[in-house]
Amino acid sequence: MRTNGVIQLYPLLRIAVFLALGVFIGYEWGGLLGANGALYPFGLLVVSVVSALLMRRHDVGQGILLSMASLLLGMTLVMRQDRKLRQPLPQDTVTYQAVVASEPQQRGKVMRMDLWLVGDQTMPRKVKASLLRDTVDRRYLSLHLGDGIVASSRLDTPENYYHSQFDYPLYLRCHGFTATTLILPGEWRKTVVSLHDLSYLDRTILAAMQFRQRTLRHYLSLGLDDDEMAVAVAMALGDRSRLTNDLRDVYSISGASHVLALSGLHLGIIYIFLSLLMGARRRNLWREALVIAGIWSYAVFTGLSPSVVRASTMITIYSLATMLHRQRMSLNALGATAIVMLVANPMSLYDVGFQMSFMAVLSILVLYKPVYGWVSSEYLFAHPVIKWVWAMVVVSCCAQLGVAPLTAYYFGRFSVYFLLTNFVVIPLATVVLYLTAAMLVASLLPPLLPWVAKMLSAVVGIQTQMVRWVSALPGASIEPITINRMQVLMVYVIIAALSVMVYKVLRMKNLM
Repeated sequence: MRTNGVIQLYPLLRIAVFLALGVFIGYEWGGLLGANGALYPFGLLVVSVVSALLMRRHDVGQGILLSMASLLLGMTLVMRQDRKLRQPLPQDTVTYQAVVASEPQQRGKVMRMDLWLVGDQTMPRKVKASLLRDTVDRRYLSLHLGDGIVASSRLDTPENYYHSQFDYPLYLRCHGFTATTLILPGEWRKTVVSLHDLSYLDRTILAAMQFRQRTLRHYLSLGLDDDEMAVAVAMALGDRSRLTNDLRDVYSISGASHVLALSGLHLGIIYIFLSLLMGARRRNLWREALVIAGIWSYAVFTGLSPSVVRASTMITIYSLATMLHRQRMSLNALGATAIVMLVANPMSLYDVGFQMSFMAVLSILVLYKPVYGWVSSEYLFAHPVIKWVWAMVVVSCCAQLGVAPLTAYYFGRFSVYFLLTNFVVIPLATVVLYLTAAMLVASLLPPLLPWVAKMLSAVVGIQTQMVRWVSALPGASIEPITINRMQVLMVYVIIAALSVMVYKVLRMKNLM
């Protein structure tokens, strides 16, 4: 196909955009087509693909049909998945076998946990459970990740909390949950359950999470301060359950929340570490395959959150492009990542982490190069320190511009000193991750472990103190901000228009 426009320079990004648009249309209005509504877009999808194959000599027509096919594919996938997630639930109390898929966490009078139901194929697969604590026998203390139980309870359709703006049912559907339940103290018991009904991927994730829990218990035995341990575990293992509300607020106000949520920053640091470990200057297929295997093992180990999957997929594409001597970080790579994730789970489009990570990377890919060029390359080459500072400023501002509308929409906040925060937390986050890896190695040499733990505690403590200082500065956060989805869209339209205008001005300036 000949390139006859700027949009065709990025065919995978175009497909990803139409696929996402199809997911949005299918989820928002697909219910109007009835219970078997997915058959209609699927039929049109087949027609579009066949027509595109017959129009190989008509580039424009074929491009339109392929874009339409991408949109129809998104509609088909999300409508099929939504139908599965909204399956009818039993009206009465039911007895079922399940495996505990997350470490139980105390929330008031209940223990919150995820359950994967096994055995009966007509029952929901993933359930968000609340187990009422018994105050006498305290049997709930014996329940851990990976345990099997037999329970009797009523399975309910997820509902929003009273007076809450957070769409809890949508959040659960994004993560594959189809029901919630409250289990009374006398209505459950531990037992051995078969995991053969679970997919190989689910069993692998469960085994990885059990290993993560053992690692976490090992960390807890080192005697670190509670806040320091909570931050270190969140940054290294992806477990944010131990973070207090105060810590969450401090990191959010200062603009440092991204270091607590595993993302491209963390995976990038790990990729560099593994590449250096394997010999960065002696790259070959086997070394690169081992590095990528390490990245995906870490992704499974931390629970395969959308932001981690996005970063792992992009790093995989980056690695393949490096081996094939192609452009490594591009809009096509971002588009390919989005396509893979949306086809695997179309509901990912509504996940906050998915949206924010993609918008941050998209903004960096589009804006970094022209903005970085505001300062001459000769000057930056002659001043390495200024070059590093300028690169950090540009990356931080581009990423913030990409996620600011979403941050205002979901969290009602804009962090004013995000740039100052990034200069502090990004270098320290790198040290924290390296020290965490050192702790795993030091586990084989027990005399070294306390020293490494003390260093980790000191670095995390410095990071948290600096974040607290930034969050206490006057006007550190603009809040509350209340905007709707249409306003978010309009803000992005304005940002895109201004970006295009600035890009064209710079291009004209360079041509003069």
